[in-house]
Amino acid sequence: MSVDPSTWSIILGPPGTGKTTTILNLIEMEMEQGTSPDRIGYFAFTKKASKEGRERTMERFGLDEKELPNFRTLHSLCYKMLGLSRQGVMNGSRYREFNDIMGMRLTGDSKIEEGSISMLSKDDRLRFIEGLSRLRNVELREQWHQHYDEDIDWHALDRFSKGLIQFKRARGLLDFTDMLSSCVEKELSPKLEVMFVDEAQDLSPLQWQLVSVLAQNSERVYIAGDDDQAIFRWAGADVDHLVSISQGNARVLDQSYRIPSSVHEIADRVIRRVKTRTNKTWKPRREKGQVISEASFEHVDLLSGEWLILSRSNYLLNEIDAHCRSLGVYFERKENPSISEKKIDAVKYWEQLRKGYTLYPEQAVSAVSYIKNSKKKILEDTPQNEKLTLAEVLQKASIGEPLIWHDMFDAISPAERSYILSMLRRGEKITKTPRVKLSTIHSAKGGEADNVLLLTDIPHRTWKEYEKRPDDDTRVFYVGLTRAKQNLHIVQPMTNKYFPL
Repeated sequence: MSVDPSTWSIILGPPGTGKTTTILNLIEMEMEQGTSPDRIGYFAFTKKASKEGRERTMERFGLDEKELPNFRTLHSLCYKMLGLSRQGVMNGSRYREFNDIMGMRLTGDSKIEEGSISMLSKDDRLRFIEGLSRLRNVELREQWHQHYDEDIDWHALDRFSKGLIQFKRARGLLDFTDMLSSCVEKELSPKLEVMFVDEAQDLSPLQWQLVSVLAQNSERVYIAGDDDQAIFRWAGADVDHLVSISQGNARVLDQSYRIPSSVHEIADRVIRRVKTRTNKTWKPRREKGQVISEASFEHVDLLSGEWLILSRSNYLLNEIDAHCRSLGVYFERKENPSISEKKIDAVKYWEQLRKGYTLYPEQAVSAVSYIKNSKKKILEDTPQNEKLTLAEVLQKASIGEPLIWHDMFDAISPAERSYILSMLRRGEKITKTPRVKLSTIHSAKGGEADNVLLLTDIPHRTWKEYEKRPDDDTRVFYVGLTRAKQNLHIVQPMTNKYFPL
């Protein structure tokens, strides 16, 4: 394939500089010049980035999803171009079948929140290393050599790889990496007038090959990303390629709308430690903000305000999880609220009943769902357009005295009841999105908050990786630092293994 990246427009977007807004402005320009939406491609590797680009485009230009057929992840695009169905793709059930044949225990889950291969079981590491060799276009043995310290036996890896190839071939199946490879080999691509590739710092060598194929069938190409925020090199991302094509050929968005000057100062000092990067000059917001050193997370006032609490590893958040519960703070972790929406709805609807409101049957079922021995079946059989009073709910569900929810909900543990009570007494708005979020830095990429609490400890199991490749974790903590819109709270390390700021 013959593609000249020097003809591409490279957009480098430091944290908070409005990279997606810049892309939307370019899309608007294209449409004003007569480019049809279905001839515009917007591609990203992650579902999160693809979804954001698609939804913001739909909202801004009043389009529906059908009018944007080429706003996709790269995998989704390949799935479409290859004409695949679910039956032709490796999934959880197929991996379980493969497990039984090979005598292995694979989860089929490729998500590793902590950003470390060491988070996987030994059998899942076999799958990870095999897939990584294909994404990086390197021989399996070479990839294995890079993970020799992970206690992976070569013969087990070789047996796994050959077994997987045979399994997929016999059943006519493709996995996600196969999809990419097949599209590259066949040089498949939609016919486009303009193509945007977002979050380009996360692309692997194989994905870069696919981008080159797509570029051959597009009149104009825009590549957007930020090499300083490349935090998935361990998973095969080839950030060096972005650095290479950016040299002397990049537009740097130079004004951050998120980062205050005090945070910018420390973040800039940290990222300059990275040896191979594109030097950038960008300005923070006028507000100074604050960078505060905290002796312990327990010293931080989490009882008000918007918070993003970040750690290098998920298990380091366990103590903060318990701390928030003890304070009666409503929070979110792994995109799940600390109390399920089902429990919150039950409290809300039960108390509405007690205050004299009427409920639809579905709401009434929710209201009694945590009362043991309540007869929900009769409520479920009630016509859905019929509204029920408290007396009717009590009679149909065979419930006696209508006490306050925490005296009635005997199917909720005492600890959960106490936690909900504590939140309500504090005035936490539990029917709204939690104002406090706990997250690994990898999962928080793209997020932001007025207040960021950053743990600097590096887990023992990833410490060796940091010692071997300090640039990778430097980028990770740079991403963590630059989530703060106002105040950055840095917790002093609890161990002797930590990232120095």
